[in-house]
Amino acid sequence: MKKRVKEELFTIRIIPKFSLSSRFITLILNLKLMKKVKTIVPIVLALLLIQACNSIPFKSTKADNKADSASYMIGISVGYSLKMQDVPDVNVALISKGIKDVMEKDSTVSMQDANMFLSAYFNELREVKAQQNMEKGQEFLAENKMKAGVIETESGLQYKVIQEGTGKSPVETDRVKCHYRGRLISGEEFDSSYDRGMPAEFSLRGVIRGWTEGLQLMKEGGKYELYVPASLAYGIRGGGQKIGPNETLIFEIELLEILPPQPEQKGNMDMKRMPR
Repeated sequence: MKKRVKEELFTIRIIPKFSLSSRFITLILNLKLMKKVKTIVPIVLALLLIQACNSIPFKSTKADNKADSASYMIGISVGYSLKMQDVPDVNVALISKGIKDVMEKDSTVSMQDANMFLSAYFNELREVKAQQNMEKGQEFLAENKMKAGVIETESGLQYKVIQEGTGKSPVETDRVKCHYRGRLISGEEFDSSYDRGMPAEFSLRGVIRGWTEGLQLMKEGGKYELYVPASLAYGIRGGGQKIGPNETLIFEIELLEILPPQPEQKGNMDMKRMPR
């Protein structure tokens, strides 16, 4: 029994890293497990409410005990997940009904059927979003290349020199140290080494293609703005929560220096995820 509880807790704990369909269905089934295994409640609270010692007062919800607090916080977790995934037209009443039906064994829908439906539904939403982003990106790049100082390469990468460097230019096999700031074409910033107060170090072979090409155009000490089409960035997959499928990206990059070669080691971060 102890082993099973541990496995189920692990599933709940890593819910935020799953796709919405797996996260939602898994959460409902674990709620059902909690109803059967009362000893799980304090352990769940240790994961969800690390600093909670007593009942938690909420703005509009009274939690009389720790089990109620856990129940409410699970709902909060699902709500934030839905919000982060930007799921349109969510019917909260039907979400509640789905949980209630499973908990009361009144559901005629299996977990497999639910996952299949949600997988198809979210794939459809993603395809629509990807097409919209692609069209917006193409429109942006078509207008942007007409602006003063913007140069377009054969690959479709666009760049503008903010400050020309005076040092050496890197080659594809080099490692470099850079400061950078990344934003969407909407202007929303999604990453910044400036904000972290620490420049990034990486191999040109380990980043998105737009960076690999763009940095080789620069010299040490230079500062460019890169306009990266989706095909040279993260493509249909997108990048984490902030970069959607087929997003065109804008980077302000400052090439600080070319670094000495460094042998690759096991466990190094996959720099294709840069910017983080």
